Amino acid sequence: MKTVKFLSKLFFRFFLLLFSFVPILFLSCATKPEKDDLSVEIVSPYHNHGDSATYVGKEACRDCHYQNYVSYHRTGMGNSFGRATRQKSDAIIGTDSIIYDSFSNYFYRPFWKDSVMFVTEFRLEGEDTVHQRTERVDYIVGSGHHTNSHIFTVNGYAFQIPFTYYTQQQLFDLPPGFEQGHNARFSRYLALECISCHNALPQLVMGSQNKYSHIPEGIDCERCHGPGSIHVRRTKSGILVDTSLVADFGIVNPARLSKSLQNDVCARCHLQGTMVLKEGKSFYDFKPGMSLTDVMDVFMPSYSGGPPTLIMASHIERMMESRCYLESNGDLSCIQCHNPHITVKETPRSVFNKVCTDCHSTAPESYHQTTTVAGSKLSDCVSCHLIKRDSRDIPHVKITDHKIAIPSNEVPGPQRFLGLVAVNNRQTDALTKGKGYLREYETYSSNPIYLDSAAYYLKPTTNKVKKAEFKAFSQYFFLVKNEKALLRLAKNNDHDRVLNSFLTQMDYENQDAWTAYRIGQMLEQDKQLDLAWRYYKKAVTLAPLHAEMLNKMGGLLVEMDSISEARKWFAKVLIEHPRNERAWVNHGFCEMQLGQLRQATQSYRQALRLNPDNVQALVNLAGLMLQTHERKQATDYVTRALRIAPQHTQALELQAVLQNR
Repeated sequence: MKTVKFLSKLFFRFFLLLFSFVPILFLSCATKPEKDDLSVEIVSPYHNHGDSATYVGKEACRDCHYQNYVSYHRTGMGNSFGRATRQKSDAIIGTDSIIYDSFSNYFYRPFWKDSVMFVTEFRLEGEDTVHQRTERVDYIVGSGHHTNSHIFTVNGYAFQIPFTYYTQQQLFDLPPGFEQGHNARFSRYLALECISCHNALPQLVMGSQNKYSHIPEGIDCERCHGPGSIHVRRTKSGILVDTSLVADFGIVNPARLSKSLQNDVCARCHLQGTMVLKEGKSFYDFKPGMSLTDVMDVFMPSYSGGPPTLIMASHIERMMESRCYLESNGDLSCIQCHNPHITVKETPRSVFNKVCTDCHSTAPESYHQTTTVAGSKLSDCVSCHLIKRDSRDIPHVKITDHKIAIPSNEVPGPQRFLGLVAVNNRQTDALTKGKGYLREYETYSSNPIYLDSAAYYLKPTTNKVKKAEFKAFSQYFFLVKNEKALLRLAKNNDHDRVLNSFLTQMDYENQDAWTAYRIGQMLEQDKQLDLAWRYYKKAVTLAPLHAEMLNKMGGLLVEMDSISEARKWFAKVLIEHPRNERAWVNHGFCEMQLGQLRQATQSYRQALRLNPDNVQALVNLAGLMLQTHERKQATDYVTRALRIAPQHTQALELQAVLQNR
């Protein structure tokens, strides 16, 4: 009995350590933090940049701007996001619409039941279905020009479904980033950065990473014109502005902005790179008419040589690399070619040609009088000078490369990575550059070169530093797994000062909470459990709806032998996150330690219904079966665990116990 209890505790500890260095992805940011040296004061002539202006929704624009309202709803942006209905879906789903992930051995089958879309994940052994999980699809992302991706929600928490329909090739496949053994299944959470670019601004619940009290349906007018409450109120009150003579400063008309600020409106979502928010800013803070760099800097990798490389939403970056843009000193903007109210399909080719011929006076027909493509004479500039290419981040699609260039047959030389560049701000300070490399490492590619570059710009020390530096240095030491340096940094800055002055802000990105969480992990590993408790307590106070942080708080209490208290924390997770398999395993362990074996069995089996490959659930169930003298079931669970993880230490130890009995 004592042996099983001891082994069970080892298994639980191992499960916690599995997640000690979880990459911290995705975004958010701040409410009204204390000001520091990096705060930026923005002075604007637009009244809707003030705190009193609110968003009113696209329907408020319809009565006065009906023609634009109707035509906009035929554009890609107007159809960017919506409920999962048959009308919204571009996929023709049949019985053969099945996706297979050979790495994880899961199948995915989307289907309609009446007007509701579902996706079933299942696994076969021979002809037997040994696992099946079905989730309802709540939202479809994408206009259908390139893709339809799918979202489900639980208690308001938004996650991506492992199924995308690639419309250009009419292909069912895994979503971008789920390929090649990286299938996140149903656990990829959708944070504010993601939703806020594919949609109108959602209402993220503070203290979470992906819980929304409201999710709109489609990019709306206010993403380009700013909050509309002041404009609507004045108009309804009869206060009208003759915009043929002066600007209406109650609302932003991008056509009246400088070309740089026009491009910033588009760059908010069409410059998708590694976004580093300014201190005290959030993804809610940018409004049309502002300079984007007042809120964030957007980093993209820069290369020399090699074939052209671009991502789906790198339109601004590529345009800024064009000779047309460079030689005109930036006198080129997106809305010279694109009227956001009208879909590209309905825009006459002459509109695009005119932008070119305003500078290049010869008509395009004279360049191409003898050139044909597919038997048709070329008579527009775009066909030659804006080439459709593959993107490096989205498979199965071709997108228009917005780097205006003369076609060339020259074979490119080898590609060489030059570094990250803040596309919208070439004067980025060293601290922000260092943050960019840390974020690139966590979000896109765990290449050690990014950590080396981060160290070059940050010059991290363990001395007494300011708050912004402290958070960046903590993140760096955590990512390079330098426990001693991170603990020295916290100690040298005085734990009371850190907890009471540095880590105090609830914000949409949970920045202070993550810093407390990282330090807490290192303290726990160093067996400074009481101090680790203080940092974990700070983390869950600042992010009370964050499943990972709540789980770690419960795990620490297990380490401190407070099993009953730990179970309460895991129960908190399950109330908010009933699909959280880790919390089910942890909750089951506490139940097992408290002698509630039937409830523990149910908790472990619920974890396996969510994920049949959860090794810790299998190992803990094997230990429980051994404790209740059900040897055959214990052996079966250990065998399954070792099939998934042949070198799993606790599974091997338990196998030895079974073999010696």
